[in-house]
Amino acid sequence: MLSQNHNKQFSFQLIFIMLLFLIIVIMSVMIILLGQNIYENINEDRADNYAKRVSLSYIANKVRQADKENSVRIEKSGDIQALVIKEVYDGDYYETWIYYYNNGLYELFADEDIQFNPEDGMKIMNVDSFSIERLNNKLYKFIAEYDKSNIELIINVNSNQQ
Repeated sequence: MLSQNHNKQFSFQLIFIMLLFLIIVIMSVMIILLGQNIYENINEDRADNYAKRVSLSYIANKVRQADKENSVRIEKSGDIQALVIKEVYDGDYYETWIYYYNNGLYELFADEDIQFNPEDGMKIMNVDSFSIERLNNKLYKFIAEYDKSNIELIINVNSNQQ
């Protein structure tokens, strides 16, 4: 009888330990899955944030590099509004056109006298919309929309005297 009682107690202890182990395993798996979801959400937010900011950072760097007198202007060609940056290389004049076309931000680098054709540009990145506004003689405002959220940049062109 004592041996039978001992076996029941042993079996109960074994079941209890196995149940505890199973609970720990299930909790560990749940924590891993939760961590994975959090990691994926953080990565998605980081990628969206990068995509939103890179277009305007690119434009800010281009404008700062070409910050010389009368080198930055806004042009309108048909329905397309573009930021035009005038540059000189080896005594020849070139223009960089940055504009919104076919759901993307495009850049075209060409001779100064070349007729602007939006199809000739190279797509920099996808954006939903892009607008340029000249606030005053030295301030330009750029707004890019990506995934239904806007990000804007206001940049001062220090040397631009007109």
